[in-house]
Amino acid sequence: RAYQYRDLFPLMIQSWRDTWGEPDMSFLIVSLANFTAPQKEPAESGWAELREAQTMTAALPHNGQAMAIDLADPGNPGDIHPKDKQDVGHRLMLVALNKTYAKNDIEYSGPQFDSMKIDGDKAHVKLTHADGLHTKADEGGNTPGEALKGFQIAGEDKQWFWADAKIDGVSVILSSEKVPHPVAVRYAWANNPIANLYNKSDLPAVPF
Repeated sequence: RAYQYRDLFPLMIQSWRDTWGEPDMSFLIVSLANFTAPQKEPAESGWAELREAQTMTAALPHNGQAMAIDLADPGNPGDIHPKDKQDVGHRLMLVALNKTYAKNDIEYSGPQFDSMKIDGDKAHVKLTHADGLHTKADEGGNTPGEALKGFQIAGEDKQWFWADAKIDGVSVILSSEKVPHPVAVRYAWANNPIANLYNKSDLPAVPF
């Protein structure tokens, strides 16, 4: 029931704040890690839908979020609790320093969706936390500078295809010969997304 988390997750947090009488109590969320075998083609994903509910909850006051979509062991994709706790802890620390302790000069998030504009057969996706956008080595061993992966694009028929993606400043330009008139895009929308977009702090882009 992933969609229900949009309501249940904030309500749970609010109930805890009420119980302790601490209305500004900080809650830092670890977004669901990548899980099960990577999907070869775009598909629906309850895991991705739940991540989106987590991201929406993290945007509320006194909340924050650390990503874990790139931390599972590629050799053991069925492990629902990846062993890499150091990077999870480090990313949570960055969120806490910025959002809880007001260290505003510390980058705490990977690139996040801001807005989209359609221009002919291309979708221009503007991102925040987007200083120094770059690709990073992925689980297949591709090196930084390789093709940008994980973006999907669809037309009015709601059929999703992998998008050709190109970094343009703080934006990503998407297109596909199979989608001449795009209306929607998404990123890292899978149980185990093949995605490799990072900012200069080497924090992974937030799925949307």
